[in-house]
Parts: sequence; structure tokens; C-alpha cells
Amino acid sequence: MSFASQSDMVVRIQKLSKCYPIFAKPQDRLKQMLCRGRKRYYKEFWALRDISLEIRRGETVGIIGRNGSGKSTLLQIVCGTLASTEGQVEVQGRIAALLELGAGFNPEFTGRENVYMNAALLGLSREQIDAKYEDMVAFADIGDFVDQPVKTYSSGMFVRLAFSVAIHADPDILIVDEALAVGDAAFQAKCMARMRQMMDSGLTLLFVSHDIGAVKSLCTRALLLDRGRMIAFGDTERVVDEYTRLLHLSSSAATPPVTDVQDAAVSLSFDDSRFRTLAAIQRMGNGKSTLLNVRLTDALGTDSDAFFYNSAARLQLQVRVNDPVPLLVFGYHVRDRNGVDVLYSDSLIEGKSIENPAPGAIYIIEWRLRLPLRNGQYNVACVISSPREEVTGTTYTCEDLVISDFVAVAAQFSVCGNTILHGFVHLDNEVSVTPWHQEQQKRVAHEGL
Repeated sequence: MSFASQSDMVVRIQKLSKCYPIFAKPQDRLKQMLCRGRKRYYKEFWALRDISLEIRRGETVGIIGRNGSGKSTLLQIVCGTLASTEGQVEVQGRIAALLELGAGFNPEFTGRENVYMNAALLGLSREQIDAKYEDMVAFADIGDFVDQPVKTYSSGMFVRLAFSVAIHADPDILIVDEALAVGDAAFQAKCMARMRQMMDSGLTLLFVSHDIGAVKSLCTRALLLDRGRMIAFGDTERVVDEYTRLLHLSSSAATPPVTDVQDAAVSLSFDDSRFRTLAAIQRMGNGKSTLLNVRLTDALGTDSDAFFYNSAARLQLQVRVNDPVPLLVFGYHVRDRNGVDVLYSDSLIEGKSIENPAPGAIYIIEWRLRLPLRNGQYNVACVISSPREEVTGTTYTCEDLVISDFVAVAAQFSVCGNTILHGFVHLDNEVSVTPWHQEQQKRVAHEGL
């Protein structure tokens, strides 16, 4: 795809829209196929609606918005992996994209085989790959694992290898959609430094992140999406301010309360795509109980991935019991981007564990908490556990429990609005100040008695 004019324009999007059919029942899909369009058995969900923008060579564009705003859908259409419903996208130049953890990797192939396969898909010849192979492996720094099947890789190793291939393919356009969020801090800094170097050489970068600080420091322009529509596009500071205003407005709008457990299960299960994507990063357990969905919302129940300092939040877990257990224990960890636990609680501490839950039962668990955290990006890990079979009694400790389901990254969010907090967390304090002479008078009076 090329442009007839404006040679410095690398991406042009015109009146782009993407619609998905939402079927209430599986059989409605068959009915829709058989009726040949004479009747509609589905509702339309517009993931994107009427998006138009242009991106020039060498620009760095941050794409921000709440979960479900259409960010990933837009990038998939730009990459050509997803077709639009309306409008068109024109791209000039080679694209390298990190859209989803492990995307494009064959788990049965070794790292070496995947390097050659992915680099070829990005347009490199065998000779070019041979010439760059050692540099790719050195940057990824995964050692001898390069000759092991990638199904044995950790999430961090996936990212290292995928990012290394992408940047060594000499792309004109690099697209990064939250993939670096699972890497360690040292590798993230290494990637940022390399991206800045490539940007100085004319690379165009499209960067999706919930880390507003990273967007502000890296991007020359920003795009704000909300419910599939373009809210703002332009100067990064201005767009980020608009995003903050949008979050503030959404937190002021009341949402209807969930009336019963059945309604809660439906609302919590409506869109679990974000949770399933994050849960794939790292998950373990014996399967006796399962986390079906995890949502992070503001105090009024609106999905949110960005909070002001000390905002009230709700962490909602949907849990299904699969096997008989005497006690269902649940908990959460809030971790900074380096994996350090800064907040933690569980149902043993709070006295809210569920005794003798019936197999097949589904529970909606809601934690209400505040986030007195310093500015930054955080991950939420969620865990369900139950007592070991050999343990008897009615009181349990952590050593008595075995994990049923542990999701290392069940939700992600950022905190802004406090620039003076030096510790991780600000605790409630009671502070008193007494002039010294008054304290002395109290002591004298006491001794006089």
C-alpha cells in the first residue's frame, strides 16, 4: 500500500469502523447463516467507529484509553491481521508488531527456528537473517534456551525474543501493545533505550501502554480512544490531560447496582477477554477451583485501569468451585512493575473464607479498597486455595493450603496524582503536635500530684 502524495506519511486512516455481531445464544449463529440476511439474530457491537488520522514518518504516537476502548483492535487493523467493517487504512513501509504475548511463535519450534520464521514473515531474506542472527540472540539474552522449544519459555523470554526479532528486522513502523509490561525492569529499560535510538533514525512508533508516564516521556503525539471513538489526537500532554478528565468524569457517573448473584455473574462475565489475555502470562494450580474473570473498577463499578492517588476501587473475582473442598480461600496481591508486593490481603485475614462450597457453585467476590500508592504502574495477582487433604481441623495457616488457581497478572492499573510520596504506600496516621512548654507544664503538674 502506498500514497499518491505526501511521501512522509506512513499511516493514513480514513473513516475506519469495526463491528462485531453479538449473539445471545449459540444457535442464533446458525439461524443467521440460514436466513441469508433476511432477519437479524444478533446485536451490533462497534469496537471502532469513524476513526480518521494520519501519522508521519518518525513520529511516536501513544494510544491510550480504558479497557475495551478499541486500542488493540485499531492496531490489528493497521497491521493487517484484522479486516475493518468500514473505511480504509493505508500503510507505507515495513511493519513489525508485538501485539500479543507469543503471537506468531510456534510453541513446538525452538527459539532459533522461530527467529528464522518470524524474521522471514517480516520480509528478511535468509542471508539477511543469517547476518543478523547473532545480534538478535545477543539482545534477547536467553542463553541456551534459544535451542529449546518456545513452549518451555517464560513470558519474559517470549518478550525478549519477539522484541529482538522485531527491532532487528529494520522496520519502518514498530507497533508495541503492552507486550513489554511483562518484562523485567532491566529489559524494559534496554528496550526503551533501543527504541529511542531507532526513533532518532526515523522509526515510526505506535505505542499502547497503561503507563501514562511512559507515554508522556516517549511519545510526541497521543491518541485517546473511548468506547471505540476517537476523543482526542494531538499533543501528548493535552491528550493525557483529557484522558485524566475522562476518568474523573466516569468516576462521577453512577452505575446501576447488581441486584443478585445471577445478575452479578452475567455482568462480570460479559467481557473476560482482557482477563484471559493477561491470565495466559502465568497461571498455575490444581484446578479444584477456577478464576473465571477478574475486574478492577472504580468505587461505582465502572471498569478502570487508571486511578488517582488514594482513590477507592473495587476488585471483583468470579470463582467457580469444581471439586469438593472444606474451605475456599481467596486473596490478592498488588505488585509494582518490578514484582514487589505493596498491598496484600486474603479471606483468612479478613475472616471471609467460604466453608464447604458446593461443586459447580459460582461466587462473586468483591474487595473494596483504597489505593494510597505512589505514581506508577501496578499488576494485580489473584489466588484461590483450599486446605491440603491431609490437614484436619477448623483453623488453617498458609502452610496448610494448596493453590487451586493462581493468576500472576489478573489485572493492571496505574496511579497518578501524587508527586511527593517517597514510599510505596501512604498509611493513615494520627499526628499530634504539642509545644514543648505545654508538655513541661503537664509533667510538672503530674509530678506535683
